[in-house]
Amino acid sequence: MKKFFWGVATSSFQIEGHINNDFTEWEKEGKFKKGELDPVYDNGSNHWLIWKEDFDLLEELKVNAYRFSFEWSRIQPELNHFSEEALDQYERMVDYLLEKKIEPFLTLHHFTHPLWFHKISPWHTENSVEVFYNYVEKILSRFKDRIKYWITFNEPLVWAMAGYGEGNFPPGIKNLETMMIALSNILEAHRNVYDLIKSVSTKSQIGIAKHFIFFKSERDWFLLDKAVRNRINQFFNKMVLDAFVTNKLVANLPTLLKFEKEINLNNKIDFWGVNYYYRLFTKFRLSLDNPFHFYTKHPETDTGWEIYPKGIFKILKLVSNYGKPIIVTENGIAINDEEIRKKFLKKHLKFVFKAIKNNIDVRGYFYWSLIDNYEWLYGKSKRFGLVFVDYENNFKRIPKESFYFYKELIQTYSQKLKTLEREKLEE
Repeated sequence: MKKFFWGVATSSFQIEGHINNDFTEWEKEGKFKKGELDPVYDNGSNHWLIWKEDFDLLEELKVNAYRFSFEWSRIQPELNHFSEEALDQYERMVDYLLEKKIEPFLTLHHFTHPLWFHKISPWHTENSVEVFYNYVEKILSRFKDRIKYWITFNEPLVWAMAGYGEGNFPPGIKNLETMMIALSNILEAHRNVYDLIKSVSTKSQIGIAKHFIFFKSERDWFLLDKAVRNRINQFFNKMVLDAFVTNKLVANLPTLLKFEKEINLNNKIDFWGVNYYYRLFTKFRLSLDNPFHFYTKHPETDTGWEIYPKGIFKILKLVSNYGKPIIVTENGIAINDEEIRKKFLKKHLKFVFKAIKNNIDVRGYFYWSLIDNYEWLYGKSKRFGLVFVDYENNFKRIPKESFYFYKELIQTYSQKLKTLEREKLEE
């Protein structure tokens, strides 16, 4: 039987604390929204100091994989300086996971950058590709024999849209053409890093964690609503996937954006990571500037998202058309009601299993997140974790009901996967 990875996911900045990067700089400069959405980072979830406690929780949860990231600003605080001390700690962390027989899935870029990056080599400039390459080269010098599964970028389109489209992430630029240039450079960086990792570790498996939304047209009978849905779906869900088939990054949103650039990406990915959370509705808007209207119709979570479990099956089916193995690298819910979180897990895993039964090559599932974390523009007010973090009481960890429920689901579905594999062999 092919190994199936059961895991949870985090990112360094969202949990570690004790960090000085482009996001903490923005907070100090007051560039984030104030009020309910004021993101006060403080020390994250203090993972940097109590990581062993969190990794012991992984062992208790009985997962066999853990997706996390290294904090770039910690490893390379200056352009020409790498912190061996930071790398030493990450080495201890990886070794501890391996001792516990937990497979590390390392994300190399998860939204954040060193303070110098946007001044010296922002993603809309060509030298960003070389700078990222040098950073990864340093990581490989220490981890090429320890880590087999690499995720080069987390949600590259989402980050480009936030940093260059809406401008609510650093560097805070609002220009769609520049956004696409930045995205194309990120994909070139992926290609170069893919070749680099393969050159030193041929058995490594390398992917991208791509965010997907299930889009539904408001009125299926109205052709303009369907046209809007198809354009948005192509841009958000399929554009990056298509680039790895056509060797072209193509965006076409009439009145808003037209972009095309050749990038040689053919066969430069081993698996697709699927990050799936919710459904959005789409509708044609009578506007010369922007006819694309999309919105949440039934907000159900603390982040205002709609819970739509069937969407994960539809997205997995879409991604399967691109011929690579799939890993669900993120799927989670921000909610305080544990009954709702447990239903979320149960229903989504039901559809993941349905996908596998339908011969879709899904190799793993990672719930987001292990612990409550800093959720970007929302700060710490939105709790995704299976483990409660008491920010007012020395960051105390308290496993939630869903922690134990997910543990049971892992055991149940592991047995179902074995039975399914046996049945297929007997056919």
